[in-house]
Order: sequence, then structure tokens, then C-alpha cells
Amino acid sequence: MLVFTEVTEQDHVFLFEVFKSTRMEEFIPMGMPEEQLNMLIHMQFRAQQMSYQSQYPTARHQIVEINDRQAGYIITDHQGEHIRLIFIALLPHFRNQGNGTSILEQLQQNALRITLQVAEQNPARQLYHKLGFTEQVASPPYVTMQWQRP
Repeated sequence: MLVFTEVTEQDHVFLFEVFKSTRMEEFIPMGMPEEQLNMLIHMQFRAQQMSYQSQYPTARHQIVEINDRQAGYIITDHQGEHIRLIFIALLPHFRNQGNGTSILEQLQQNALRITLQVAEQNPARQLYHKLGFTEQVASPPYVTMQWQRP
């Protein structure tokens, strides 16, 4: 069962762990000591949080729970029936099992239009295409995508 719950102050450690799980593969090849790697990822996490808060002050920050277990988190900005998907990430053991599809389909049920930006090399781009998102603007290294209810 898929449930979204609002992020609280107590969720900060969990949010960092999810964020870290999305960045580790990118940095491990650098061969940094673990302490230095953790500091770098923590700095990026704080910068991302501050940037999103500044750009999207009314955004919803939610924990994604799957079968009563914290699985990831999502940040969305709702403007009427338009949803901007700002961030979505799942812990590794919840990926590639259809959970991302379920999350996006739930968003689609509640929107007339969804927009998002995705890195050009992000494998999630294929999932977005599969779910009917079309590419609108390419601004390397990102692509803006949109889904519109038929």
C-alpha cells in the first residue's frame, strides 16, 4: 500500500539517507575517504534543501511509505490542478519494483498536468516516457518533461 505523509523535523536523518543513496554511485569512483564523502554529500543535501525552499516555498515535502515502511520521499508544488514534481527518490531496495510507477500514477490521478526536470542521463527518463510524459525543453544537463491529462 502506497501512502504519502508530511515530512517532520524527525525525518531529517531519513531524508538524508535517501538523498545519499541517490548520490553514492556518482562519488564512489573518486576514491574519497568515507568521512570526506559523507561531508560532501551532506553539503549537497543542505544546498538542495535550501534551494528548493527558496524556489518553491509552498512545496509539499512528503515521505513515501510502501507497505508501512519508509521507502523514499517526494517534493511537489501544487498550483491548482498543475503539479510540479520537484524531487522524487526511493531507497535502493524499493527501486525497480514498480514503486516509482505507482507513485507517478497516483500523482497523475490528481492532476491535469505534471511538469518535471530530469537529468539527461537519469534512467528514470524512460519511466517518464512510458507514463506519457513528453520532452518539452532541453537545457543540458536537464530535460523538462510534461504530462497532460488527455
